[in-house]
Amino acid sequence: RIWAENCDARDVNCPGFDLTPKPSDWIGFYPCEEKDTSPLNFQVEPTFWAYTCYERSCFRDDPSTATSVGTAPFSDKTIPAFARQGIYKTIAQAEAMGGGCYIVLLNQITGYSAAPYYNICMGNEIMLPDKSGR
Repeated sequence: RIWAENCDARDVNCPGFDLTPKPSDWIGFYPCEEKDTSPLNFQVEPTFWAYTCYERSCFRDDPSTATSVGTAPFSDKTIPAFARQGIYKTIAQAEAMGGGCYIVLLNQITGYSAAPYYNICMGNEIMLPDKSGR
């Protein structure tokens, strides 16, 4: 796995935190420029996100329901309503705002503080098309 190093110096559990999959694990899409921020990488909330169970909050599900293997296709239909409110966007909104480069992160909701969260692994960079009409 590619580690996204973003441990707060005050956090004695990082980077040694438990990597066992949890129902509350979630996938976030961050603008690529957040990869190289200082003092910590990815220190903002993602543009869009969802729990690994997608359409609902599985935060309190039985830990045995979590898996470490699977495919995670993303679309606006898989982003739950609570993850499209406030500062968060849908994929269509991100494209309408100019699209661009995004990095996929698998995160744990626990951590020293939010954000940053504990980043379990860093995925691929993806390009969203610019549909702003500019």
